[in-house]
Amino acid sequence: MNKKLILLVTSVFLSIVTTSKAQDEQCFKKGTSAINLGVGFGNTVTYVTSVYGGYGGGISISPAFTASYEFGIIHLGIGIIGAGLEFGYQGSHYNYTDGVNVYKQRWTTLGFCPRATYHFDFLNKKKFDVYPIVQINVYSSLYSDNGPAGYVGLNPNTSSVSVRPSVLVAARYFFTPNIGVYSELGYDISIIKAGLSIKFGGS
Repeated sequence: MNKKLILLVTSVFLSIVTTSKAQDEQCFKKGTSAINLGVGFGNTVTYVTSVYGGYGGGISISPAFTASYEFGIIHLGIGIIGAGLEFGYQGSHYNYTDGVNVYKQRWTTLGFCPRATYHFDFLNKKKFDVYPIVQINVYSSLYSDNGPAGYVGLNPNTSSVSVRPSVLVAARYFFTPNIGVYSELGYDISIIKAGLSIKFGGS
């Protein structure tokens, strides 16, 4: 009986030590803060191209510029739960002429997106981390339509707010303990984005 008890205690102890060591070698831990600064592509402005595409001139759509912050809250189950916010900007404009006057449309999208992440232990290593994101996308869209004196465009100077959920897949790779790169794929302010990742803290 004593031998069985000793074996049980030893097994539990080794399990705790192994788990602790594995978590020490993870790049994202409880208490870790991570900042992502990125550029995204894959934007579509269907309204611009379909309605105004026949007038001539050119359409210019900027990349999406994003910044996000994430904090490791707790180790739960087989991974770390994180929470944070993403801020985004994307703009586009369309200029056309009737031969005499120049008309200018401007679209600006601003994003404020709360997000939750889950960093699986088996995908959360010393230098890389692969994790899903569940995000609530809150976007403010601003539109302006300008032309010569007396011109009244379609819904000039209007704004709207949209809210939609999305799921993304993300990955980080760290060249040093604190500096790395990241990429995210999903239905966000852009389809794909990538950039610099900075992390600090963690226990």
